[in-house]
Amino acid sequence: MATNISSRELQRLQTRQRIYECAMEIFRRDGVTAARTDDIAKAAGVSRGAFYFHFQTKEHVLLARMHETEEEICGDLAELGDETPLSTVLAVHGAALARIWEPDPELLPDLAGAALRFTATAMWDQESTPLRAELARRFALASARGELTARLPAPILSDLYLGNTLAGLLAWYGNRGIPLEGVLAAVTELFWSGVGLRPPTPNTT
Repeated sequence: MATNISSRELQRLQTRQRIYECAMEIFRRDGVTAARTDDIAKAAGVSRGAFYFHFQTKEHVLLARMHETEEEICGDLAELGDETPLSTVLAVHGAALARIWEPDPELLPDLAGAALRFTATAMWDQESTPLRAELARRFALASARGELTARLPAPILSDLYLGNTLAGLLAWYGNRGIPLEGVLAAVTELFWSGVGLRPPTPNTT
């Protein structure tokens, strides 16, 4: 009996993944707004009802892409010890975002909109996404070590940083003349100049 349940669950996950991958292909081809759920279901070899069984709306497919991205970034951050300076954590975060999105920019505006709407409904829940939770934790550790000068609580600073990063992604999308990693590094530098401890001025005498 346990084997049958396991097989059924595996089949369900495989069907969901197939729908997800077909939806992403059609989103890139047609745009999210113009993409039809009937076309996604046909490409995945399932019924229209099966699409809605796995994803309530097309936006929920984008949220799945967001969670996939966050899991990948959290994997990079997990390799950093808790003693890692926040400036290094943010640099790794930016480099991971650039690695993921520079080759695949077309969905950024739609995904950013979906992410903002989702976050707005869960602002009270710092654990609402894995990346939000991990960055809030990292900001709290940095605050405890005295790395931050801003008077705002660490969770608010973390959310502000994520908002700045999202703005950087969209700004780069509209002007892709420079590498995305450079844009995100500059965004982090601008943010850090406002909240991070200033290094002492070198004594040149």
